[in-house]
Amino acid sequence: MIEFKQVVKRYPGGLDALRHVSVFIPRGSITFLTGHSGAGKSTVLKLITLSEVATRGQVLVNDEDISLFRGDRIALHRRTIGSVFQDHKLLPDKTVEENVALPLVVAGMGNRDCARRARAALDKVGLLKLCRRFPQTLSAGEQQRVGIARAVVGRPDILLADEPTGNLDPELADEIMKLFFLFNQHDVTVIIATHDYRHLNNPAAGLLALENGQISGDSYS
Repeated sequence: MIEFKQVVKRYPGGLDALRHVSVFIPRGSITFLTGHSGAGKSTVLKLITLSEVATRGQVLVNDEDISLFRGDRIALHRRTIGSVFQDHKLLPDKTVEENVALPLVVAGMGNRDCARRARAALDKVGLLKLCRRFPQTLSAGEQQRVGIARAVVGRPDILLADEPTGNLDPELADEIMKLFFLFNQHDVTVIIATHDYRHLNNPAAGLLALENGQISGDSYS
């Protein structure tokens, strides 16, 4: 469960990225977050991961106010979240398997378990056969799938995606979206910030529309 209660996010210079946003996202749901550039979509995701902290209001995850987290508690919170980015953020000097295993390495998992979990994640996205390749040898769609495998390798409760299909053609974008719905079937709460309006009418997903830092539409209300 993720809940925003009258959340305001003000950046230096007086810009209000979010203005009194209140919204409830059920556990195990899949939600599209949409709106024009600058509407506040990325800010919502950053507040959930604690990359940013709300200026006012509360951000609750599983009934806990995460703005109160400090030190190791922040690190533990982030381990429950997988993040997918538009530009993949893959390390070019590491193999596909090493890129996927990186969150586990950072968490202190042993090498054998890291390799086993990374290969299992790659198998889920259909890329196990490419585990020894380097990112620059892959297509854009393959790189995005590697990014998704890395996001889910830690078996997160929440999966966040920021414009994950922005650089892909429609056919590849559809394949990527199918993966998000697949992981959602395993009780992962999925939030996708997107401009891809072709997917927004999916009856299996919720829809939150942001306009100038405020919720203008909410399928959960």
